[in-house]
Amino acid sequence: MIIECPAGVRLQNYLLSQNIHLSTSCGGRGNCAKCVVKVLKGNVTIQTMDKIWFTKEQLDQGYRLGCQVFTKEVTVVEIEEK
Repeated sequence: MIIECPAGVRLQNYLLSQNIHLSTSCGGRGNCAKCVVKVLKGNVTIQTMDKIWFTKEQLDQGYRLGCQVFTKEVTVVEIEEK
């Protein structure tokens, strides 16, 4: 599923407002890595938990923990449908 998110939002909160639920059994702290998304468009900061869970190659490809993403600009993400 491809989602376009507005600037200045926490991705997880925006998705919930659109009735899209990411699996976040850790409560959004980045400890479980069940909320993986791929950033297709937009500049999203790499957070500490992203560095723990992903290789440099995966980070370069745009993989992030969805619960840790805060958009600075309009951002397009791909969410794996389960």
